[in-house]
Amino acid sequence: MRKSNTLPWEHLRRATYKCGERSRCSIGFRYSTMSNTPVTEIITLTSNDAMKTTPKFQEAVELLRQSTFEGLQQMYWGDRVQQPGIRQWFINWDHRPQRSESTAAIAAQIKEKLEAVVDSPPTRRLVAFNPYPPTKCFAAPFTEVIISTVKPETDLNEFSKIVDASLEVCHDFEGCYGTAWGYVVDAKDAKEVVLLLGWESPEHHVAFMQTEPARRTTLPYVEGVEDSTVFYVQSQDA
Repeated sequence: MRKSNTLPWEHLRRATYKCGERSRCSIGFRYSTMSNTPVTEIITLTSNDAMKTTPKFQEAVELLRQSTFEGLQQMYWGDRVQQPGIRQWFINWDHRPQRSESTAAIAAQIKEKLEAVVDSPPTRRLVAFNPYPPTKCFAAPFTEVIISTVKPETDLNEFSKIVDASLEVCHDFEGCYGTAWGYVVDAKDAKEVVLLLGWESPEHHVAFMQTEPARRTTLPYVEGVEDSTVFYVQSQDA
């Protein structure tokens, strides 16, 4: 297959807003009210040189792994393929995490480690993926991540059907490991949706996007969103 340096979802106009602009927060694990809904936390880190030259990030991961935060499950991380200066940290929780007095000290240490390796405050999203956990997406050699802002006038019930349809056609296509999607549950100003797709390679993704089912189901999705950020991550267990 022909290699491409452009993203298959060009219709989505990548980087039309800075990632996390609507959900920016300081490091510090400031979580909202506890819920029984399983979520995946997506942390975006704009890294400086210390990310690659020091073990600070790995130390932050290890601190969280050894902490007493309830509900912590599997973690993954990886740098964006197209933007290696941006690191993504994915954390599966069996419920929305809650900061407490018993975890405050660990949270402060994690914050200190991460502040040493970033140029700007990290952003975070809590996403209620279906299916959960989105293990197949992270088990793939490449994980495609699509973060979109839904138009205010979009009917979410109809839009959910559109997302289901756009991902369903991927499942039987060669090179697709699995898909998952969900709404951001802690968004304040706008409704965001995140899609995950596991691919054998970007070339398999490009080939899929050239099919009639992909073209047919992608257009309604694009019409329902204001903007999107699309990137690949070669994730690894954290």
